[in-house]
Amino acid sequence: MNTTIHNKRFLITLLTSSNAKLLKLVYDTVINQKNHYLDYTIIIVINSLNIDYYEEVVDVFKDINVEIIETKSNGKPGMGHNSLFEIFKNNVQYDYLIPIDGDDFLYPYALYQITKSINKTNPDILVLQGNDLLSYYNDSTSSTDIYLNNCFYLIKQDEYPDNKWKYNGLNLNKDPFKEDYFITPIRLILCSRSIFKLNIDKYYCEKSNVIDDYLFYLHFINIYINKLLNVYIINSCHIYLYNDLSITSVHKTLDLSTDYKFIRTYEHLFNSIKTFYNDKWDVLKLPFIYIEPPFDNIYNNYKIVDNNVQIINYKLYLENINTKYIIDFSNDLVLKIYNVFKCNIDKWLCSNNIKAYELSLKLIENNISDREVFAYICVYGVINRKINIVEKYIKNAYPISKNYNCLLKYI
Repeated sequence: MNTTIHNKRFLITLLTSSNAKLLKLVYDTVINQKNHYLDYTIIIVINSLNIDYYEEVVDVFKDINVEIIETKSNGKPGMGHNSLFEIFKNNVQYDYLIPIDGDDFLYPYALYQITKSINKTNPDILVLQGNDLLSYYNDSTSSTDIYLNNCFYLIKQDEYPDNKWKYNGLNLNKDPFKEDYFITPIRLILCSRSIFKLNIDKYYCEKSNVIDDYLFYLHFINIYINKLLNVYIINSCHIYLYNDLSITSVHKTLDLSTDYKFIRTYEHLFNSIKTFYNDKWDVLKLPFIYIEPPFDNIYNNYKIVDNNVQIINYKLYLENINTKYIIDFSNDLVLKIYNVFKCNIDKWLCSNNIKAYELSLKLIENNISDREVFAYICVYGVINRKINIVEKYIKNAYPISKNYNCLLKYI
């Protein structure tokens, strides 16, 4: 065991605002980690405007010994993310924080990869260079995206052993104090207690709807250039799997357009960043460390074409053990997510049938031929007197439609 993490304790927080059944899937990916030796505790942090959500989470986890905390919410992600630091600060028995959003997932070797990263860099802060994500087929943009069960896709970063921003980082070099349409290129995955020495007031922007984490990115840059703490960016393969399937995700439900001006209100805190970049932002100036995949048999057959990384033999890439286990994991996961979605639709038909319709339609548009989903959207049509919807989908719902009295006359 490396002395870097010997006798160190880790707090893993799962931040959630909705969908307790999906949260349970996230929890399962954390407790089923492989080949690591981290001493960690999980705390579920509820940050939601839904006053009933706490009880919903308690019910789902009633047979599991896990601490559940509720924090103040303003309906935006930043306040919830900031509350994690307060919880970490108050629980002095923990040396490191690993924050996970309650609708995203950890790959099976995530903690193993984080352990390797700690042993290699001895960091105060580790951030990920983006992340893999689960998407719908019509959100897939590349021929190398990986087809999964139920027509979902895995958009996976390749294993090219270098800083990928050398090849596709140009769109990240925007000056947030002068330009709009910037995104946050990193994700916090590990933080030590040393961050509290810096007396940072807000780690995340509490006014932003979506890019609340850009403020943390600015803090990260500022910490690095002023040598305040030991900080690194690592490649995110085999660690974090972003869930872009949920229709209730903030980037799908909240407006991004005002976020840019909120981020600009913090400009006065980061004069040293402006001096460092001298009006020419460059993500390649930031401290990047490449971490090898979990298994030794590494696919390395790449070439650079027009300043882009290309996989030469895609079939061999998919068959490589470092890719194959991720595909198997993702295939199993999306089946479980799909069953959660169907439970959500069934529940929402009674409580929020607009969401039930939106999710049913999203699944249908994703080429999922499930008669239950067609029946759900027909029930929505009857409830809301939108008979054109019933007439459009009733044939696809048969024979499941026979189980719904309200649909019998339309069969």
